[in-house]
Amino acid sequence: MKYYIRMTDKRFGIVKYKRNKCVDGFAYDKDKCWKFTKQGAKKIIERLKNEYRMNINNIEFDLEEVEA
Repeated sequence: MKYYIRMTDKRFGIVKYKRNKCVDGFAYDKDKCWKFTKQGAKKIIERLKNEYRMNINNIEFDLEEVEA
């Protein structure tokens, strides 16, 4: 199974997906984004939550399964 890392801005209802494996960039089109393993995605999400901790009430990170 592969997963996308999804960032949701709850204030505006905007959903973006992590575009690259190593560089923190986000895109609206998930077809152009990296597909992560579950273990790797969870580690990246923990790091992103720490980086965005000042906006934790507004920004949420989670996994979305890639459709086959």
